[in-house]
Amino acid sequence: MKSLLEKVPSSRPAVILSDGDAVFQPRKVERSGLWRAVHDRVLIYIHKELELSDVARLYPAKHSVIIDDKLRILAAVKAIWRERVTTVFVRQGRYARDPQAPAQYPAADLQIASIAELLACDPAMLRARP
Repeated sequence: MKSLLEKVPSSRPAVILSDGDAVFQPRKVERSGLWRAVHDRVLIYIHKELELSDVARLYPAKHSVIIDDKLRILAAVKAIWRERVTTVFVRQGRYARDPQAPAQYPAADLQIASIAELLACDPAMLRARP
């Protein structure tokens, strides 16, 4: 995972935006080594899709990329940020295997089989689309 984070340009710092239990989730991110890898740029909310104004205030950007294994989250972010975000659906993990999600939510801008595929991904695919 570290090499993936190293690909993020320093002018566009990686931020972990996570949701879940207020005690368990921070510990999970810290134990994985990701907290340190993103230089303490970690935001954890109960429902991250409801906190996008806070995210934009803390880490303003003309364009963002959000990577998630939940189409529900990606659809909610896209509905609010629209062209300001590229959504990437990772078909890895238990949420990604929900057979009903593709019928309930719009497709993400980009779909990948695993997080490791981002290493080979052309950065132009993640940039803002006209």
